[in-house]
Amino acid sequence: MTMNVADTDRLSELIAAKLQVVELLSGLARRQLELAEQAEMTALLKVLSAKQTVLDQLQRLERQLDPYRDQDPERRVWRSAADRQRCQQQMDQCGHVLNEVMVLEKQGEAALVRRRQAAALALEQVQSATDARSAYA
Repeated sequence: MTMNVADTDRLSELIAAKLQVVELLSGLARRQLELAEQAEMTALLKVLSAKQTVLDQLQRLERQLDPYRDQDPERRVWRSAADRQRCQQQMDQCGHVLNEVMVLEKQGEAALVRRRQAAALALEQVQSATDARSAYA
């Protein structure tokens, strides 16, 4: 099936929108990492909520892109070679940014694990001190 120019225009719009959304997601992931490292839990929860909204947007865009996935890219009709190249660059950038987001997610998770372990150690030390005081009382 050959696509017409209107189809490729729509594809191009969706990919441009996807790039905007993944860049927003990247910014939120960076902020999430900062807050996790600083143990700013209230602000972190707000960022996670915002990030969920952005992930929902990304999921909607992916569903809109689904019909284009099974099409032969060579059969698409573009307004110009420059439009095709720009669209391809945006798709490549989406992949790059999403890879960065995955790295940030792993770093954020590790920061939260470190915070949890530090909190557990602090609680353990408080309990040990309480136990010692009780033994002397």
